[in-house]
Amino acid sequence: MIGNTFSHQEKLQQMPVPELNQTCHKLIEWAEPLLTQDELNKTLEVIERFLQEGGEGEKLQNNLVEWSQTPSVSNWFAPVWRDFYLDCQRSLVINSNVFYYLKSKLDVHTHSQARIAAALISSVYDFIALIDEKKLTVDVQKARPLCMNQYRHLFSSTRIPRQGTDEFKVSSNRQHILVMFNQRIYKLNIIDNSGSVSSLSAIEFELNRILSLSSKGQNFGVLSAMPREQWAVSHAELLEISTHNQQAMRTVEEASFVLCLDEQSPESLTQVSKQLLHGVGQDRFFDKSLQFIVFKNGKTGINFEHTGVDGSVMLRLIGHIYDTIDRGHLDKSVVESADAIEAELIKTDQLASPSAEEIEFNFNDRLEQAIGTAEDFFIQHTEDTQTKVLNFTAFGKEKIKQFGVSPDAYVQIALQLAEYKLYGKCYSAYEAVMTRTFLDGRLDALHTISLESMAFIRNMLDADCCVQVKVDSLIKAATKHIERANECRLGHGIYAHFMALQYRYKKAGSHIGLETLPELFTDKGYQTLNHSVVCTSTTSDYGVELAGYGPIVDDGYGIRYFKGRDSIIFNMTSRSAMQGKLEQMHHYIEQSLLEMAELMQRRTTL
Repeated sequence: MIGNTFSHQEKLQQMPVPELNQTCHKLIEWAEPLLTQDELNKTLEVIERFLQEGGEGEKLQNNLVEWSQTPSVSNWFAPVWRDFYLDCQRSLVINSNVFYYLKSKLDVHTHSQARIAAALISSVYDFIALIDEKKLTVDVQKARPLCMNQYRHLFSSTRIPRQGTDEFKVSSNRQHILVMFNQRIYKLNIIDNSGSVSSLSAIEFELNRILSLSSKGQNFGVLSAMPREQWAVSHAELLEISTHNQQAMRTVEEASFVLCLDEQSPESLTQVSKQLLHGVGQDRFFDKSLQFIVFKNGKTGINFEHTGVDGSVMLRLIGHIYDTIDRGHLDKSVVESADAIEAELIKTDQLASPSAEEIEFNFNDRLEQAIGTAEDFFIQHTEDTQTKVLNFTAFGKEKIKQFGVSPDAYVQIALQLAEYKLYGKCYSAYEAVMTRTFLDGRLDALHTISLESMAFIRNMLDADCCVQVKVDSLIKAATKHIERANECRLGHGIYAHFMALQYRYKKAGSHIGLETLPELFTDKGYQTLNHSVVCTSTTSDYGVELAGYGPIVDDGYGIRYFKGRDSIIFNMTSRSAMQGKLEQMHHYIEQSLLEMAELMQRRTTL
């Protein structure tokens, strides 16, 4: 795409506010497979009242449209999505933050933890320069340029705990990063006063010096794992203690990102998943938008805070890292140079005090106690989450394409079939859909259960149903899935619209004559559709081994999957009370993928 990073911003369309009648009728269609006939009839009555002329729906819709046209609002859903995160008072750990496990191009047997981390930092700073110098090429989707504004929030950004609603803060500072090791935090300057980025060998040397320090620190970062209101109280008290603490916190907030040097060495995919999703309660600061985690065995990943950035932007960064982390950085001459520098500094006794500056806070007794409380909470919280990884290698997207079916629709229908086998019914499920073709676009949620997919499932499980009927119903279900995905992508989904209507009620309800939340939002139909037992997402697998997040409801599953050419990998999470069902879900997903493939192959023999 010709032009600099932000050159197409003014050409992007604003996302239109959907028609209220259209959204409400989609609610009926999308909720119908999940409701009894009596529940559906009740929802129809509620929607009819909501849509009455001069009624609640019209008042909210008019207010939303009016607000969306104010000059300060570039996208009516962007502030809704931002506040959805900032208003949530649960711990960021598992509930909100997302992880990625990166494919490695550096041999962990010949490159040390510090060397791999240094190459990572160098690669990431290359990416920062592309953004800051506006040289990053514009993202596209089917030749359409995408909004690039999220890249402004990717680095030097922090979610700050506040009473009620958190704050999202972005700094222009690029000078330093945070390094976390052994429960200590260090400020490490990467850009010097002349604006030059440190050499890879110099960064590696500093990281090795940090790794040589063995005594444990304050474990300040564990406070960021607490529920937000509790962390907000400790955060405010911390700043009140001293100006030193205020300056230390500014240093944390202005850091480009966090580098976590982990003492863990996870080997299996499940172990890696757990360590990247939450870790062991030290050497993390979950408020920062970006945490890069380099394990002792060289494996590398990211844990990111979701307020300002979505997965498609993260994948662009990860692709850059994969492409450049070994590009001329770690050739023999550079490695020998780094070793020579370290040997010389050891000889001249300059290792006594690392130039990386340790950040320490002044604590009182209450804050010391708060850290202990946070450590206990972290253990209980993480023990209540289970992880399963399904590395399905029988086939991948290339074979699914041969069936004449969209690979993503195929996987989504397999997930529904698996759920039906487990429960004897399907609960609400959603898949995240990107809306970045619009200015400041974020995401919408595609509710995946349809009358067509339920018809396929019933046919699939009916021993008397013929192969051709099963095949036809699978193709119809896949077609419906793609139709809905396109609706969401083009700004005609219902999740974002209804969220925005509730947002306007919260902000302006009394002003427009609404003293109570409209019944539609408490009705069984809306509530059932929005209680997503299966929460899913997928994106490109370029540069990624695995990705995942926690369940969004206590009786549900968080399922992130990547469709490779010849494989499909699923990261699945649930609460510990659901462990047995998580094991069964794992089994039924694999079984459903295989049975659907067998069905489509039998079609060719008819």
